[in-house]
Amino acid sequence: MKPVKFLVTVVLLMVIALPLVAGGRSQQADGPTRVTLGYNPFLADSFTDAPPPIDVMRAELARLHPDIELEYYTMPQDMLEALVIWMTSRDTTVDIYGIDEPWVTQFGRAGWALPLNDRIPELEQRLQPAGLDTFSYDGNRIGIPFWGSVTGLFYRTDILEQYGFDAPETIDDMIEIIVTVLADRPEIAGLLWPGARSGDSLNMFYATLLYAFGGQYRGADGQFLFDSPESIAAVQAMRDTIEQGLSPRAVQNLERRESRQRFVAGEAIFSWDNADIITWLDNPERSEVAGRWDLMPFPTVPGGRPVSVTGGFAFAANPFSTKVDAAVKVLDVISQRPVQKGFALAWGPVQYYRDLYDDPEVQAYNANVEKLSPLVAIAINRPPSQNYAELAGMMREEIHSAITGTRSVADAMANLSRRAAVLERR
Repeated sequence: MKPVKFLVTVVLLMVIALPLVAGGRSQQADGPTRVTLGYNPFLADSFTDAPPPIDVMRAELARLHPDIELEYYTMPQDMLEALVIWMTSRDTTVDIYGIDEPWVTQFGRAGWALPLNDRIPELEQRLQPAGLDTFSYDGNRIGIPFWGSVTGLFYRTDILEQYGFDAPETIDDMIEIIVTVLADRPEIAGLLWPGARSGDSLNMFYATLLYAFGGQYRGADGQFLFDSPESIAAVQAMRDTIEQGLSPRAVQNLERRESRQRFVAGEAIFSWDNADIITWLDNPERSEVAGRWDLMPFPTVPGGRPVSVTGGFAFAANPFSTKVDAAVKVLDVISQRPVQKGFALAWGPVQYYRDLYDDPEVQAYNANVEKLSPLVAIAINRPPSQNYAELAGMMREEIHSAITGTRSVADAMANLSRRAAVLERR
């Protein structure tokens, strides 16, 4: 080989290997062990006067483990693509990384996230099952949740009181309320929900009704149950709300933002939505229903299960890291109350630390946060799949065709079941 060509080859190899070498140092020559955490830039931001989460994490780590230093690595915009490349090549650029809820099955099946069950046995006592289950695969806890969302049913307390109703316990109760009120006030919407084909809100509302009608995502054999009687009944109920005038026909094209705007403007009795608006719904400068609303789990049919659909982010440990023990200690600190509370103060809910919303300071920073506890306790994730992005697209396509009448509900859900089975066999 010519000297110049040889030199170029050596330089290229050194450039490629540099992240591996830099990430692979288990300890600084004369200082603490450096653990690198990869996430987007928001960890350094606070939306209140509370310290940003990265500062809280570092302060707690310094208090509990002064021999560990936390380095914050700002991830590329497409975190998933970067992480897939790194994990496939067993890269050690980051020791801990942020993971989105839809990625859990993919990362868990591939062995790209370190199981934490035995390494942090206190997790079960600290965090609600909903949060841990959302970031688990095959029984392994692979993520420490730190921020997320839950859904619920918003309703107008003044309207229910005016017409002599309590909060509905069943779907039939809710229908009775809507029919009674609309007979007197036809200009108002009964139940708002985001039925647009874009975004994941349609799938999340479907999940709410699937469990409300006694269904579930998968059967004992692991196969999806999109064409089960309960699933068909759930989608039929979505379509019926439109056909029977319980929901305005416009819901089939409403994004979540548009749906919530109508409720906030005082134009509906009920609205299924993400609970993140609770912190400002009583602000008269932003809301026309201040002091005249409440939040509850979505009602069910007899035998159904009330659920709140969750999502969000967690931190996971890179199993290929050369500093696994130190990384686990960092995750242990993140799972404890001070850091979880730090996220609640700086970013707002949702966190899954037990009894966090009973904290007076958390309540002071987050109006109405005490309403979240019943929703967090019953939260479920979206359908787990190694190919979630593709599955979610299929679900939106078929469910939307059913609620708009393009295809019968039974045909749409049978088609979804077939397509999902093919996808899962890949």
